Parts: sequence; structure tokens; C-alpha cells
Amino acid sequence: MSKLDFENIRPFFDSEVGDIVKELAVSLDWIKLMSPIIGHDNAVEIADAMPHVESIEEFQDELTSPFLEALIEGTTAGVTVSFENEDLDDYFSQPILHLTNHKDIVLDPSLVNIARLGNGYSSTQVGIGDNLLTQKWVEHLVRLNKCFVVPRSGSTRDKLNSSLLVASYIRHVVKEGGAVWLAQREGRAKDGKDATSPALIRMLISEGGRESWEFLRVCPISISYEWDPCDGLKVRELLVTERDGGYSKSLGEDELSMALGLTEFKGRVHLHFCNPIPWSEKVGERTERVIAAKIDNAISKGYKIFPNQMLSAQKLGFDIALNVEITTRDRQEFEERLCKVVDFVGDEFTREEIEKKWCEITAQPLLIKLSV
Repeated sequence: MSKLDFENIRPFFDSEVGDIVKELAVSLDWIKLMSPIIGHDNAVEIADAMPHVESIEEFQDELTSPFLEALIEGTTAGVTVSFENEDLDDYFSQPILHLTNHKDIVLDPSLVNIARLGNGYSSTQVGIGDNLLTQKWVEHLVRLNKCFVVPRSGSTRDKLNSSLLVASYIRHVVKEGGAVWLAQREGRAKDGKDATSPALIRMLISEGGRESWEFLRVCPISISYEWDPCDGLKVRELLVTERDGGYSKSLGEDELSMALGLTEFKGRVHLHFCNPIPWSEKVGERTERVIAAKIDNAISKGYKIFPNQMLSAQKLGFDIALNVEITTRDRQEFEERLCKVVDFVGDEFTREEIEKKWCEITAQPLLIKLSV
């Protein structure tokens, strides 16, 4: 495919930034929009800088970075990073495709890029589904942030063609020496069980099998949150699904989930950068499933375990002994969180049902890590 084929999905070029940012600056009340998330003073500073931005680098340095710094300061208890390969120059200086478990479409790639930039390496391009780009200003905003669009609508043939287009674009970025971020699956795991989509792997190897995989240099990243900002929504959805055999989202629920993911407190956050996943085959099994399982194992091993996960497992009856200190304060926060989720879900279900489901979700990273 030629570069012309990528016109509708690529990030914006520097030459396009000035006019688009000026249009964005007057299209919404940015101070009103950002103030509840990052505070009034930070919002004013960013809004004032917006009309003067003329390049992607300026947009990320003067608008995106200050927004994210304020967001992380206000909604986390700090972010830590670890690396399986401590030779960072060897790890980051080569073209790379990062795959992470999916916590939040805004924060996941942002945390990865903060780690990259903090170690002196460029930010990634980011794949984002067109189902999230419900308004033109949202599409403009993400394409100004080095995001490329992953089309997800249309007929089966349309989806196949879109998959081939996105795979070709990713190869193009990596061939040019760039880095790419993708979520391991479409949508966040509701039950706490992070799993890589075999369809995603199939897309990545569609142009050349093993050669494509080794060329892309796929490196998973494990993202751990102490507290899930969307846990109440997940608990309710799972309980309704178990009761009714299915679940229909209410109007605005996706937007609420995205808002909670951004603004609610996440506690301690940890990123673990894994080594590249080698090509793997197994007789009698589809290659994409074999590779997806390898990625899942790497991500699971990289989880950071927090006291609330231990307490959840214990409440469910698991007898687990790990070198994880659990303080009186940890136990108090655990009980407070249970009360908060019970109140959020409401009286549609019993307290026991809600607490059990929340503990099942919260304990999953610990239980999965112990099983690999």
C-alpha cells in the first residue's frame, strides 16, 4: 500500500496542526471541560497555550504533557516503572510495537509514553478504535496526539480490508523507525482477566507470518492499578449478565466509563516493560492463539500485587501467603472501597453478591500471576 492509502487513518502532519488547533481552541469551552479533571489553574494555562501551537511536538509538550502530569498527580498515588531488560538503549532505540493490557484508552498509552520520554526516547504512535471517535473534535484531538484510527465498523469485507490497512500502516511506522502502542484487545476486561485477542495477532502477521512478527518486535507491557476506577460499573454489568443472560448498556454508559477511568482515583500504578515475544508455533494449534498466550503470560508475570488483591483473595477463601505487607490502613481502605461499590451498584443486588463479585474481579491479577 502507498502512503495515500493511509490518509484517513494517520495522525496529522505538522503542516496541518496550526489550523486544526485554532479551530479546536474556539470550538469548545476548554477551561470548563478540563477544570473538573485537572483543576482551574491548570486548565486556564493549557487553554491559553492552545491557539499558539504549530506542530505535533509543541502540542504534546505544551498541552498534552501538562494535562497528563496534572491528571496523574490528582488521580494516582504515584507511577513506578520496571524493565525486564535493563539495557534501555537496546530496548528503546530499536523500532518496537508495545502491547499492553487495557485499563484506559487515554492513560494506557500516555503512561507508556511518559516512561519513554522520561528515559530520553520518542513517544509512540497510538492505535485507537473509530468507535470512540463519536465527534469530530475528539478525532481531531487524538490525531493531534500521534494517534492513528483503527476502523471497526462496516461489513465483514470492510473489516477485513480495514485490518489489512491498519497492519500495513503499523509496518510502515515501524519501518520508518517509529514506535507503536496497541491495546491487547478491544475494550477493557470486565472480570479482571486480561487476555490478548487472537484476531489482533492475526492482523499483525497477515502480511508475512513469522517475518512480519519478528520485524515488528512486539514487546508487552503490564499495567497494574491499585484501584480500578470503573469497578462499580464492572460489578453491576457482570451481575446483571449472570442474572439476565446478557447486558444492554444504557445511553451514555460508555462516556461515563471513560470519564470515571480518567477522573477516579487509581492509587499506586505500575508499568512493567517485558522483553520481545518470539515467534511461536505448536502442532495442532493456531499460531495466533499460541502467540496470544505467550503475551498473556508475560503480562501476568509483570503484574504488581497490591494489598487489596491479597485481601480480596482471602475474603474469597483462598489461602495465599506472599511477602506483601498488609497494614491496618490497607484493611480500612479495603472495607471503605467495598462500601463505596455497594452504594454505587445499589439495592438491585444483595451486599454479599456485590462484595463477592468485586473481590473476584480485584483478586484476578494475583490469582492469574500465581498460576503462570
